[in-house]
Amino acid sequence: MRELVAEFFGTMLLVLLTDGTVATARLPRSHGLGGGWLTIAVGSALAVVVAVGLAGPVSGGHVNPAVTVGLAVWGFFPAERVGGYVVAQLAGGFLGAVLVWVAFWRHWDEATDPAVTRGVFCTSPAIRHWPANLFAEFLGTAVLAAGVTALVRGFVAPGVAPWWVGGLVLVVGLALGGTTGFALNPARDLAPRLAYRLLPIPGRGSPDWRYAWIPVAGPVFGAVVGVGIIALLWN
Repeated sequence: MRELVAEFFGTMLLVLLTDGTVATARLPRSHGLGGGWLTIAVGSALAVVVAVGLAGPVSGGHVNPAVTVGLAVWGFFPAERVGGYVVAQLAGGFLGAVLVWVAFWRHWDEATDPAVTRGVFCTSPAIRHWPANLFAEFLGTAVLAAGVTALVRGFVAPGVAPWWVGGLVLVVGLALGGTTGFALNPARDLAPRLAYRLLPIPGRGSPDWRYAWIPVAGPVFGAVVGVGIIALLWN
């Protein structure tokens, strides 16, 4: 149970700080309005540092259903614990999104573009092309998962784990994230997307469910391949 609580709170913090960074950079009348891609990439990476640093000592700090599934497929995590971890991660992601909504309570009235408000909660492609978008999420998550597996296998010192994973997210965001917004994590995209659909946000637009499967399927398959590369090449 302690592991599930850690995954819940770790993922809640990840989404709170990631989506909060986007809200600060994008919502009207925010002091951080106009923050660019570097701001969002760095904020997202530091959010992962905080989340992994909190949850890691208790649960391993997956805070990502794709990572949990990838590790389980290759035998680095017990398969019977996957369901509990994923539920805790998605629930934490949902709560994190709700807290962002509360934190920016008065700013939603000022936002007139539904794409801006949706973008606080979930990702969207710069150019909508499903095969390219799916591959972008697959590739970015494969890099992330390979790095995480190197950590799990002991190739990286455990003491630097939060900064290692945060660094992976930062470099993926800067190098590959411009195509889809680098979700890399279903709990960071699907759960907040659902929150966006349910919360009473003025002028709320469509949550774009037609695209929503991309930042779920791409990360899951990418994590399986990324973990597998390390598992097979560095036995």
